[in-house]
Amino acid sequence: MSAKFIGIIVLLVVMVIFAIQNTQSVVINFLFWGIKTSAVLSILASFMLGFLVGVLVLWAGSGRKKEKASPSPASKF
Repeated sequence: MSAKFIGIIVLLVVMVIFAIQNTQSVVINFLFWGIKTSAVLSILASFMLGFLVGVLVLWAGSGRKKEKASPSPASKF
């Protein structure tokens, strides 16, 4: 196993332990809405949202690199 994979597993385990230890109820306010939920759900939802945003940013960035790497035919002249 690579060190990167092991690091990701360790971070995931720490995040899950942190989330499980915070079982109290919290109120999440967004604009005009207020939602009462457990801290575990809000921590895990925030983690998943951040993960998805990170994946989308990496995916969008990899597409730009491919476009810049290929020279256009007009630039040869």
